[in-house]
Amino acid sequence: MFTGLRKWIDEAEPWYSAVALANLTMGTSSVLLPLMISKVLHNSVAHLGYLSSLVSLMGVIGSLIWGRLSDSAHRRKPFVVLSFAAVSIGFVAVAFAPSFNSLLLINMIANFFWVANISVTVLIVIENREELEWERKISRLNQIAAIGWVAGLVFGSSALACATHFLEESTAIRALFAILSLGSAGAVFLSLRLIPRTIPRFTKRRFRGIVTALGNLLIERARFSPTHLYHRLHLRRLPALLWGKEGLSNETKLFILAGGLAFTAFGFVFIPLPLLMSEHFGFSSSIVFLYYMVHNGAIVLAYPYAERRIHRAGNKSIQLGSLGIRLILFAGAAIFLCLSSATPPHASLVAFFILTGISWSFFHLSGVTFASRLARPRNRGQVLGLYTASAGLGSIIAGVSSGYIAEYVGYWAVFAVAAVTLGLSIVILYGLPRPTENQPR
Repeated sequence: MFTGLRKWIDEAEPWYSAVALANLTMGTSSVLLPLMISKVLHNSVAHLGYLSSLVSLMGVIGSLIWGRLSDSAHRRKPFVVLSFAAVSIGFVAVAFAPSFNSLLLINMIANFFWVANISVTVLIVIENREELEWERKISRLNQIAAIGWVAGLVFGSSALACATHFLEESTAIRALFAILSLGSAGAVFLSLRLIPRTIPRFTKRRFRGIVTALGNLLIERARFSPTHLYHRLHLRRLPALLWGKEGLSNETKLFILAGGLAFTAFGFVFIPLPLLMSEHFGFSSSIVFLYYMVHNGAIVLAYPYAERRIHRAGNKSIQLGSLGIRLILFAGAAIFLCLSSATPPHASLVAFFILTGISWSFFHLSGVTFASRLARPRNRGQVLGLYTASAGLGSIIAGVSSGYIAEYVGYWAVFAVAAVTLGLSIVILYGLPRPTENQPR
């Protein structure tokens, strides 16, 4: 075990520490931001959904722009530095945000810049290296980012638990955003010192191998998905890709539709979930952080097992199984919330977060490989761009819809809509063929 750990450490590059620190701050803010909306600005879950949709939209736009800009500029490092610096400034602004509208504007701008590092860091890893090293290097970078994210949740939980002993909760949340700004500033310093210079080049990338290495990305919302694939999505080619004779097969288009429905269902649940726990169940902010730590920890731990199971059982079986588990969980939660106003036992909530975490690893990893194998080789990059774009669109739709449904109908209806949407996704996936390694599509 120690030999394997030593090898893992030796293969990590020094500049990965900047990525880890940046992801620590973002991991903390992912839960802290909904709490800011509710407990500091006293806005509703509808406001959270509205913010989530617009921030996701800015992420999609940014991911389409930054990769191409870095290619045109023949530089990578400045885009990562700019991303971390913008987030640092954004956290300071959030700490002093006087209203929801200002918070919305700050987060839209910050997320636009945040995706610059997602679009570029993967390119830094693979450029100027032998192709055989790509998957291992990307996987290591992603693991470092995942560890940073989980560490951010641990930090958020412990910091709020300590701070609320001395400060009002609203003041503690604002203070924590200021501290996160310092962390992001540290990531700026590390990226300036440690990120190497590379020679940008367009590479005929083996997309399936790359996205497999990215399979344990943590977050349910699409703005943190492998958005570096967006900038290979050429919008002018979309009509021919969708309707031309040499474009996508019907099976590929149906899979992208099924994926978009699944991501929409996930957004319906996970966007309003922090406020369900803090407002409806009455949990403290530090407890909300602890549940998300359990969720993301389950994702990280499940990823290696998910990779092995996919090789044995196949992508389609894993997709259907992971979505089936979530369908049962979402439907069960809808029934419970509809029939009872009580707070569920902690053991039930822990089981919910563990199972949704494990199922995410299986779904995400099998999804990107499924999409790649359904696609014709010449369209593979475009198909994976469309797949992640469908995730972005699902997040945008779910943001506004889930917020208003939760506020005006109830949280049970949010879970019910998610369950129905997942059911539609499963029906579509069930009718698709099982792709083989060299299946022509």
